[in-house]
Amino acid sequence: MTKQPSKKSKANNADLVGRLRVIGGELRSRTLEFQTDPRTRPMKDRTREAMFNLLGADLEGFIACDLFAGSGILAIEAISRGATAAVAIELLDRAANEIRSNATRLGVIDKLIVHRGDTFRWHQDLPDQFRQMSLRIPAFLEDRWCVFVCPPYKLWETNLEEMTLLLEKWIDYAPVGSLFAVELDQTTPPEVLPAWIDWQKRLYRPALVAIGEKTESSASHA
Repeated sequence: MTKQPSKKSKANNADLVGRLRVIGGELRSRTLEFQTDPRTRPMKDRTREAMFNLLGADLEGFIACDLFAGSGILAIEAISRGATAAVAIELLDRAANEIRSNATRLGVIDKLIVHRGDTFRWHQDLPDQFRQMSLRIPAFLEDRWCVFVCPPYKLWETNLEEMTLLLEKWIDYAPVGSLFAVELDQTTPPEVLPAWIDWQKRLYRPALVAIGEKTESSASHA
């Protein structure tokens, strides 16, 4: 005889389902569902809202790139706020599949490319990766980018050198006018951010949010 799950077990299973709300733009108040996982730490709503306020409410003409996508909420929020297209890079199979599922349900899958893979490996040959991306998004190499670098906090400790190099390379290759939104742990030294970019920094405990723009002067830093 199969043992029926207890009410407590059912409650625990229900707790595994997380929900996130799109804060602004055409999809405002629509929700995403995802299986909670300690390896995918969604940004708090208030932090996400503050980050997009710093970026500017309208991302029309930008292509969003979310390097540690997790639930995919940043990429979808960017599309909601006018981004032409978005690229979401996510290591975990289940999370990548859920991003596709939510984008399909919300009607934006045609604007979203989900790449299942390791961001650190992906960026080792960025010129080739970008050429491949331009085959799917023709304006990728010309339009401004809005790049989200919001990894699990522990990566700023365990992979600090790789994180710094990754951020520097993306800034180097980005078109002038591109925006970078970085989420650090409040204890992470802000000196890890490339010094040739003028960063706006705001503390939203336990997060430190930094927003920077690649300008003509920062493009010639080398």
